[in-house]
Amino acid sequence: MQSLINKLQKKRPQLSELEKQVFDYILRNPTEIKQLTIDELAAKLFLSTATISRTAKHLGFKGFQELKYAIAQYSQTERGERELTNPSIISLSQSIQLQLSQTLRLLQQAPIKEIVDALYHAKVIEIFGVGGSLPNCIEAARKLTFLGKKANARIDWDEQQAVSKSLSCDDLAIIVSNSGETIHIIEYALNLQQNNVPVLAIVGTENSRLETLATHTLQASVDMIYFEEVDLSSRVSLSAILDILLIQLAGRSSHE
Repeated sequence: MQSLINKLQKKRPQLSELEKQVFDYILRNPTEIKQLTIDELAAKLFLSTATISRTAKHLGFKGFQELKYAIAQYSQTERGERELTNPSIISLSQSIQLQLSQTLRLLQQAPIKEIVDALYHAKVIEIFGVGGSLPNCIEAARKLTFLGKKANARIDWDEQQAVSKSLSCDDLAIIVSNSGETIHIIEYALNLQQNNVPVLAIVGTENSRLETLATHTLQASVDMIYFEEVDLSSRVSLSAILDILLIQLAGRSSHE
């Protein structure tokens, strides 16, 4: 995605000397970056993780994960911009099918029964999400309400922050995040952790900071797709996980 690289190059002069080291290493090693966590990259460059996070934010991303996967997307399509800007229906369908099959395979290894029990016993279920993940949260909260649960998914970020400080250990928080690194999401997770609220994280990337703050994590397979500055990544795998959990919950409730 040459347009992405050109955009990032224009921001290089605004970076500090340490941030330029991070930036240059990422552009020289896009394939390697896809496999590295922020801690591993920090160790390679003998820099702090805070420096790497600041670099990502100064380049216009919410965190290292988002920058990493944007660069990875470019690396996978360096055969030509046309592949990215005009993908065929067949290639898109195959990509979505693959994401779903990988997600379902990961779910087979997850403690689904334990998570469904937590959903069943929770007094209140609060679903947190921002940006492209928010519609999935709203739909899940709606379905939970019809299943007889007290559930909410709030649109306003400040309201989400307030609620994250008011839940108790008898409740359950579900956090849906593609990157698992969004500043607001991490803030909510820290508030929830402080109050000993059980947290189920549903994330589209591995080794995110959100995963370290969650009681349970369900991993979705998500291909990051950027057209210029627009994130067009499909959230179908995140939605599938939520639907599977709610169907399991409905089945459990019907047997009580």
